[in-house]
Amino acid sequence: MRRIACDRGSASVELAILAPLVGLLLGAVVLVGRVQLARADVEGAARSAARDLSISRDPYLAVDSVRASLADTLDAGSPTCRSMSFSPTIGTESVGVTISCTVDLQEAAVLPVPGSMTVTASATEIIDTYREGP
Repeated sequence: MRRIACDRGSASVELAILAPLVGLLLGAVVLVGRVQLARADVEGAARSAARDLSISRDPYLAVDSVRASLADTLDAGSPTCRSMSFSPTIGTESVGVTISCTVDLQEAAVLPVPGSMTVTASATEIIDTYREGP
């Protein structure tokens, strides 16, 4: 029997068409992963900073040490947090913090994406009334 249409080489053509699409999909996964990792780090750091302020003897005096701890935790200056801003709100019954990090998207992306994205998280903790007094 004789073949009427030959399909030799069709797998190569399909691979040549699909390979760039798979590469773009992989690049998008890396990009989304970087943003989600930064978001998770910022949310965890916000909860930790609020808790550290709420259990300190004097929350006003602890702000500088918490800010330094956050810079170490978030690895400020790295691609996942190029610049960090920290703003505490200290009340009589609770403390709140808001943290923002600028995530560098160009370094990890193969795709042409905007240069950066800001990730923000907030957390509030009740001041521990049974902590050691000043």
